[in-house]
Amino acid sequence: MTYLVAATVLSLTLTVLNLVVLLGVVARLRGLTAARPQGGGGHEVPLPVLPPGAAPEEFTATGLDGEPVGARDVRLVGFFTPHCSLCHERMPGFLEYAERGGMRREDVLAVLIGERDEVAGLVAELRPVARVVVEEADGPVYRAFAVRGLPAMYLLDGRGVVRASGTDLTGFPVVAAA
Repeated sequence: MTYLVAATVLSLTLTVLNLVVLLGVVARLRGLTAARPQGGGGHEVPLPVLPPGAAPEEFTATGLDGEPVGARDVRLVGFFTPHCSLCHERMPGFLEYAERGGMRREDVLAVLIGERDEVAGLVAELRPVARVVVEEADGPVYRAFAVRGLPAMYLLDGRGVVRASGTDLTGFPVVAAA
C-alpha cells in the first residue's frame, strides 16, 4: 500500500513538473514570436533578392546557345532549380509575364541552378522564351544578383538597375506588349 501511495505521489509530482516546463516553453515561444519583426518596424527580415534600386554586379556568362550575356543585356531575370517545388510553381508565371510584356527572347534570362542533365526539362520549357544559363549556386550570375533563395526574379531597367524583385511576381509592374 505504501508503495502504491509513493508511486502515485511520484507520478503526480512528475506530471506537475512536466506541466510547469511545458508552460515555460510555450511562454518562451510566444515571446520569440512577439519579438519577430512584422515588417515596417524594428529590424527587417532580409530579402532573398536584391531590392529595387540596387544594381547587380557586372557579370559575363555564356548561354546554352553559346551567346554571351551581361547584366545590361537583359530586362527580366529568373533563377530556378529543378529541386524546388516553388520554382516549378512560379516558373509558368515568369514565362507568361515575359510573353505578355512582349519581351524578346534576348531580353529574358533564365538561370538554372544545377547540373545540365538534371535541368534538361526546365531548359526545354524556358528556351523558347528566354536565354538560358546553367550554373551552380556559386556561379557568376547567381553571385552578381546576390541571390539567397530560390526562386528569385528581377525586372531591370535599361541601365541594369533593379525595378522590381522577389520570389514571385507580386509587386512587379504590369507590362504591356511593346
